[in-house]
Amino acid sequence: MKRFFLFALVFLTALLPSISTVKHTVSAAEESGFAVAETADVWFYAEENEESKLFCLPRTYYVKILTKGGEFCAVEYLRDNPPYKKIRGYCKTNALTFVDFVPERPYLYREITVEYVLPGASLGNGSFAGYKCDFVYYGTRYDAGQLYFYVCREGTFDYIPADEELTFDLNTDYLPEEEEKTPKGNGLSVVEIVVICLVSAAVVVIAVFVARGRKPLPERSDGDF
Repeated sequence: MKRFFLFALVFLTALLPSISTVKHTVSAAEESGFAVAETADVWFYAEENEESKLFCLPRTYYVKILTKGGEFCAVEYLRDNPPYKKIRGYCKTNALTFVDFVPERPYLYREITVEYVLPGASLGNGSFAGYKCDFVYYGTRYDAGQLYFYVCREGTFDYIPADEELTFDLNTDYLPEEEEKTPKGNGLSVVEIVVICLVSAAVVVIAVFVARGRKPLPERSDGDF
């Protein structure tokens, strides 16, 4: 019984140091090469220079990192899935927030409909007095105070003027987990606390078995003094 008790203690003690490495191991396995545009002013460039600005990425959405550089990263946004078209370019390295997981929704898949109304009166039934077009939205930029959307239609990229910013759901998966935000007195995570409790309970159970296995001491008579 003593051998079993010592073996169990050694096994459980060896288990504790491995707890802190679990999270690191999972993160390394899921490392994906994505970075999030945490703010609304992360530019997507056509080339590795300031003059080639195209648009600002939708806030809290991601680019896939193709090559990480000192000043610029070669990146990719969206996937080829008609009407959506993948676009490759560059982002400034210090403007991105790099993550070590695969985002559930890295890209904003959004189409916008623009209606054109031709000026002047029309003859006939007015069938061609106006028409609608659908565009794939990529991001925004301002030029001389005018808001523009960077869009794509049938493989052609260009800008269209807009009256107001587009609204969309924001990602939150890159933010720290709530338990990591809350200060802990002992610096242990929830998983570590649970495992420590289980280990403590196991030690108590083993101690009970050891106590039951002990033989009672013989009663002493007066002659033993």
